Amino acid sequence: MLTRAYEGLQAGIRWALCLLMSMMVVIVFANVIARYYLSASLAWSEEVARFMLIWLVFIGAVLAYVNDEHLGLDIAVRLFPRRIRYGLAVVADLLVMVAIYLLIHGGAVLMRDSWEWGSPATDTPYGYVYTVVPACGTLLFLQTVGKMLGHIRVIFRTGEGA
Repeated sequence: MLTRAYEGLQAGIRWALCLLMSMMVVIVFANVIARYYLSASLAWSEEVARFMLIWLVFIGAVLAYVNDEHLGLDIAVRLFPRRIRYGLAVVADLLVMVAIYLLIHGGAVLMRDSWEWGSPATDTPYGYVYTVVPACGTLLFLQTVGKMLGHIRVIFRTGEGA
């Protein structure tokens, strides 16, 4: 049951990324056409595209983390026995959780402090734009907890190449 919900969340994230990217391409392309043919740009397009890019980066980071696609150096770690490798992975997970907590906290402060600050072209409160930071940070935190529990299970599994 939990696996299906997890896969559904991943599919939803992929669709959100596809939708945001498609909309961003259309908006930027429309602005290029308006500039070229009408000699006037769409005043709101760059701002909205920038907001979409912010959301793309944070949502994409969640999907990359879920699929272990972030850059990592594990050359030295691979030299250790299996249990030590996974023990080091737990330590790394704890450090990642601290960093993500700081991201969530900083994003929440940024979001809270910018609700009344409107963007120049669309007058969108920046608080709406910055909601993606604590939201995606929370997803990253939960994912890290899941990874850490998996690493701990491997450490305490018996009879498998300690």
